[in-house]
Amino acid sequence: ELAKQKRDVVKKQFNKAVEVLNGNSEQAMEDLLEMHSKLNIIKDLVFAFEDEFTKQKREKNIADFNDIEHFALNILLQKKEEGSYAPSSVAEKYRNKFQEIAIDEYQDSNMVQEYILSSISNGKNMFMVGDVKQSIYKFRQACPDLFLQKYETYQDADEEENAEGIKIQLFKNFRSRKNILDTTNLVFQTIMSKGLGDINYNENEYLNLGADFEEVEDKLLATNTQIYVIENKDQTDEDLLQEPTENVEIEAKFVAQKIKEIIASGKLVYDKKQGYRPVTYKDIVVLLRATKNKANVFEKEINKLAMPVFSDTSAEYLESIEIQTMMSLLKIIDNPMQDIPLVTVLRSVIGKFTDNELIEIRLATGTNMTFYESMKQYVEIRNNRIDVGAQCMHPERMQFVPTNRRKNH
Repeated sequence: ELAKQKRDVVKKQFNKAVEVLNGNSEQAMEDLLEMHSKLNIIKDLVFAFEDEFTKQKREKNIADFNDIEHFALNILLQKKEEGSYAPSSVAEKYRNKFQEIAIDEYQDSNMVQEYILSSISNGKNMFMVGDVKQSIYKFRQACPDLFLQKYETYQDADEEENAEGIKIQLFKNFRSRKNILDTTNLVFQTIMSKGLGDINYNENEYLNLGADFEEVEDKLLATNTQIYVIENKDQTDEDLLQEPTENVEIEAKFVAQKIKEIIASGKLVYDKKQGYRPVTYKDIVVLLRATKNKANVFEKEINKLAMPVFSDTSAEYLESIEIQTMMSLLKIIDNPMQDIPLVTVLRSVIGKFTDNELIEIRLATGTNMTFYESMKQYVEIRNNRIDVGAQCMHPERMQFVPTNRRKNH
């Protein structure tokens, strides 16, 4: 906590001082030269911190994952007099022990892992599998250049073998129909290049059809690919009068309606056991980049249309909307003066208030009181009566019990 407090103070000062400056390359070079001495101080500070941190961990007899990697490096590599590194005697034993070294997801390897694996390889027994288009861990020090260097220098399997290595391209896709693959290729050949994605997405990188689907002539066969773009920036005056909706909710509503249309259409899908049959709910899947805070919204909208749905989300059970709503309800039963739990319940299926209605209440009563007090005053204004503690603007929706009456209620 002490370290965090000091960090927050410095970060706050730094953020105040940050400015974006325009300058030419000559000015940039002057800045770099001026910073050189300061960066050397930071470098020494980092090494000093590492030494002290290591000392503290040794005293507590603990090690983290990075320690384990570097322990392995210290065991497998030894420093020569001229400063270079060579495999140690331990590494030589492993070189004789392992016949093959297989590495999956090679595009996400880092330099530490590369040195470890190279030290125990005889130079001809490493088998690497990966796809640089799926590299997503640069922020964890992954080095996709390791993959690209081999990808660009290794020769194809049907060419004459050389000392560098052989490249085998697994370019066939056995999961999807041709229309899906063609659409994917069309999109990525447009947006992925050497400058954006580290590789030129061309015919050599295309997903090619590998699956063998039995084709039938039927207008109900679901073999077309459709792309929808939902544009909600240009709102009309009429739109602004409606309840504002989050983008994910708009998308979820659209997807739910599309699923309903697909089921009603009776389109045919291929089943390995039955052959072609009408589509059912279990044939439909919604893919999301991330399920947290989104899957529950899709579930809600699909359920609204009385369709079955299931999502195995990574979110904790207690973080779900339903549980959070009930927790908020318990909080305001105990103390209705808590604004956030109160508004949470009011906006939920329990209270069924719209944002516009809640804003109307606040504007009519001011902001120098709790929202519970605002609601009581708003009812007094609307109904011109004082004893309104037990009901709100919409008494058929919800009842509020004042603290002094809670025990007798």
